[in-house]
Amino acid sequence: MTFNHTHNFRAVTHPLRIHSGERALESLPAELDRLKLTRAYILCGRSIALHTSLLDDITVLLGSRLAGTCTAIGADVDREAVEAAAQGARDCSADCLIAIGAGSTTKACRVVAIRIAEAGPLETLATQYDGSGIGRSVRLSKEKLPIFNVLTAATTSQNRSGASIKDTRANRQLEFFDPKTRARAVFWDARALQTAPISLTRSAAGMEYWWALMNLAGARHENPLVLASRRQSWQIASQAMSRVHDPENWQVRVELCAASLLRTRDEDDGGAPLGVLPGSHVIRMHPITRATYMLGQGLANTGSGVSQSQATMALAGVAVSVFGEFCPEVVQDIARLLNIPESNCAELGDQLTERLRNFGFAADLRDAGLSASQCEHIVDFALRTFNCNADGWMNDKTDKLLAMLASVS
Repeated sequence: MTFNHTHNFRAVTHPLRIHSGERALESLPAELDRLKLTRAYILCGRSIALHTSLLDDITVLLGSRLAGTCTAIGADVDREAVEAAAQGARDCSADCLIAIGAGSTTKACRVVAIRIAEAGPLETLATQYDGSGIGRSVRLSKEKLPIFNVLTAATTSQNRSGASIKDTRANRQLEFFDPKTRARAVFWDARALQTAPISLTRSAAGMEYWWALMNLAGARHENPLVLASRRQSWQIASQAMSRVHDPENWQVRVELCAASLLRTRDEDDGGAPLGVLPGSHVIRMHPITRATYMLGQGLANTGSGVSQSQATMALAGVAVSVFGEFCPEVVQDIARLLNIPESNCAELGDQLTERLRNFGFAADLRDAGLSASQCEHIVDFALRTFNCNADGWMNDKTDKLLAMLASVS
């Protein structure tokens, strides 16, 4: 791959404390003490509360510092759960928030912090869209409660400023951006990571593999710091795929957490792995990634029964076939990274699908039984995914998005 680095860029380093490895969670009380915090409110899902000892372990660690808990955060973060959690935190006068889980819980925690601090209903605090579908992030000025994330699986959500939740009544996501909701510390604790079932760890590994491949394939013109993060993410993710099936191997789970953190540092260093450059409507995500991610959002948030990771694994190869014509350099780089002889978009898409199938990921969504009307509903939702379509580029490509869904369902 030939790289033409940009040397004009802006990088921002945000403070973050990382505790990793065996007994890493034992540092949680000290983190609260460091900031003189005494009333922690925990957010997690029912499975963690009912099927692991993790919540009990953290309760013991916190002792008198624990003010309350919410165990109702689901895999699809909905508005009602966020509103209830925010009210619970207010009722117990919480002075910090602790999220236990992966992407859903850490996203929800950021929106809870926003809901507690800012005045007005959530829809007025979320990204606003004009008549042409162009989005604008709302500036949220109030200070937010400190957040601490205890991970059970790798996720870029561990240290981000943005978050989204589902508003079922409005058939849309509510999207938020606030740098003051970044975590103060994250914990990659061996025992906490081992509480996740192999299926979740394998799903996280698949997502890291796909993102690392897509991001490095689109890195020809990135700056040296971004390129370093993308290369390392690809190395970690590609080596992890053969090791994630071992339930005793907590080390690979830590490595995947590191790969996901590198993706957020990528953006801090001037990249845009998740789409929009901060403070703009400029999309740096190439069309193959855009199409896959936004349809995954649509599938995961419209009652299809398909998760974001399932959608991504099924759609990844199809996106190369359908949208590769718009980014031929990216197609060439995907082929090189996978050590596949250069071929046309359709052939490369088929080979990527086969590669993912060999890793154990389903190549279609036929079990979901998607109808034509449901596919239209999914695409309509997908087009309102801010970080994929803030510039409206996808608005006239509905037929291609529908073709992608039809080919896997």
